[in-house]
Amino acid sequence: MVIKMISNPLTARNWPLLALLLSLSLWMGALGFQHIGGMQPCQMCYWQRHAHKAVLLIAILGLLTRQTTMDRRWERMFLVLLGLAFLVSFGLAIWHTGVEYKWWEGPRSCMGEAVAINKEDILKALESPVKMPSCGDIPWIMLGISMAGYNAIISLIAALMSFYFVAKAK
Repeated sequence: MVIKMISNPLTARNWPLLALLLSLSLWMGALGFQHIGGMQPCQMCYWQRHAHKAVLLIAILGLLTRQTTMDRRWERMFLVLLGLAFLVSFGLAIWHTGVEYKWWEGPRSCMGEAVAINKEDILKALESPVKMPSCGDIPWIMLGISMAGYNAIISLIAALMSFYFVAKAK
């Protein structure tokens, strides 16, 4: 199985594991930028992370289901779900990219205004409000593309790959 995956990794059968590794890498990269690079995420960054958590869950469930049943219909269903989860990630990321590049407005709650975090911190927040980073700020850029932009590109490619494998599995 391992040798077969190494010789041809891009197959419908291998895609759930590869999708899991891809989303895990993107999520760990975001955490690295946050905890090692000191770049605090905005609200839209967190939303994109949630989409990758969904990919992880779907991929794990798909892999576990494959181990417990031989029914290929389940495999196709999980490929569709992976594609949809990656599309959600793409949608959130392209929305965030547009906010960063000032193509459109972001949510009002994401514009870097001072907000109280939870009930216990209300009094502290009133003394010195916590300011989340604005979704319109670009903390990191490479080749003119922000982190959200790279997430959009990678998520779109992953969604297309998922749907390609669904079509190929017919």
